Amino acid sequence: MAWLLLVFFTFLLQGCGEEQTAHNPVLMQTANRIVTVAAYRQELNIYRTATGFYPDDDAADREMQVRFVSQMADQLVLLEHARALEIEVSDRDLEEALADIQRDYPDDVFEQLLLENAITLEEWKASLRTRLTIERVIRQELENEVRISEEDMAQFMTQMQNTRQADETGRPAAADRTPSDKAIVNRLRRSKTETAFGAWMAGLKKNYPVEINQAVLAEVLAASPDRDHNAVDYGLRQP
Repeated sequence: MAWLLLVFFTFLLQGCGEEQTAHNPVLMQTANRIVTVAAYRQELNIYRTATGFYPDDDAADREMQVRFVSQMADQLVLLEHARALEIEVSDRDLEEALADIQRDYPDDVFEQLLLENAITLEEWKASLRTRLTIERVIRQELENEVRISEEDMAQFMTQMQNTRQADETGRPAAADRTPSDKAIVNRLRRSKTETAFGAWMAGLKKNYPVEINQAVLAEVLAASPDRDHNAVDYGLRQP
């Protein structure tokens, strides 16, 4: 499920032009991108808005932020890889994707949500562009390379039949619940993509190391002296 989270929760992740000062230090960086503390807090606000996650407990909030930092670092890696592959999202594709999202909201509800959370439309569009870029990287590098064999299909059908035989909930007859071949292929492709994602990401992290400033991170998390900050050092090169 990790790759699905990376696609769903995307961030602005500015390039090297972002301003850093003594009051706005760099939290993490790659060769071509940096994330300052101010940018991190802005992205955290977007994340909270999207998920509605506002834990009352300080420890739970810190743990959530540790996972959030890890997700941001992984997305930096993927964006660096997209840059190397010359994968870009055109303005037209961006506007079409935005229109699809806005159609799910009645009237001006979408714009009102952004306003209530102090998020501009341009900031949201930048985040959406990141999401679309990462989707394209994963599709090109993983999903499109997955091959579904007849044996895979047969194993899936056998597993489904075994599950049905054990099902005593009175659900509709098996014939009414048999998925199409296309649905089976899509499900198997997604499963194989998820299985391959971990090893693939591990290789990308070696090619595009992310530096996380642990001292800055400790301040951001308002951590106690005995907190184990190595919890976020998941194989990334530190400054």
